[in-house]
Amino acid sequence: MSTTGFILEDANPVTQEQAFLLDAPVTEDSIAILKDEQPIGSFVMLTPDAVHTLVEHRVHVFMQRGFAEQSQFTDMDYADAGAEFADDFFTLSSMAKVLVKFTPFTDDQIALLKDEKVIFSTQFPSQLNVLQIEKLNSKKITALAMNLIKDAEGMYVTDKILSETWSASAVNIALSGFLMPLLEALAVEPKIKFLLQKNPALMQSTYCFNGHLCNKEIAELLGQSCNDIASLCWDMN
Repeated sequence: MSTTGFILEDANPVTQEQAFLLDAPVTEDSIAILKDEQPIGSFVMLTPDAVHTLVEHRVHVFMQRGFAEQSQFTDMDYADAGAEFADDFFTLSSMAKVLVKFTPFTDDQIALLKDEKVIFSTQFPSQLNVLQIEKLNSKKITALAMNLIKDAEGMYVTDKILSETWSASAVNIALSGFLMPLLEALAVEPKIKFLLQKNPALMQSTYCFNGHLCNKEIAELLGQSCNDIASLCWDMN
């Protein structure tokens, strides 16, 4: 890929260091945990213990400095658990296969994504616009919304956890227990379609996949065509 004259829409020209990162190979079995621009409450979606478990399971965990600054945890707690740190979104998004944050990815962050990344965050259908979907699909990004995953009783899992009158520590443990196995699966499975075939929870949370919009509610809100995610996973080579 040529990076000469590469300019991001509504962004500054890419520096020489950033151009190198654009072509750098992504670390295998890797996730980048990103901090939220405006954290919601004092909880975190992954505790240091959860990160330690991921690292023990041979997942490379990269984190953005200050990830848990609203909580009881420090960067050192996560470093002791085995995470590696970087400061900015661009660096982290160039290093990892799967990018995770609790709040939705911003327009600027979507513009910085390399092709065929996996992004996992909360995402409400009413907050998306056609331009965001077009950018995600043009890059063949697989985009998943953790808040669209339901439990066996048909309840949205993240909503259920956050609506409980628990302490921040209890919420941290519950969110980590819910998200950690999903993140590990996303990081270690080489073919995302095979993972979705095996994991109905992740399949129901996927709204963009390999250049296709595949969430009916989002498609109807935006007046776009919708592809069936199950058919995409089984029919594509």
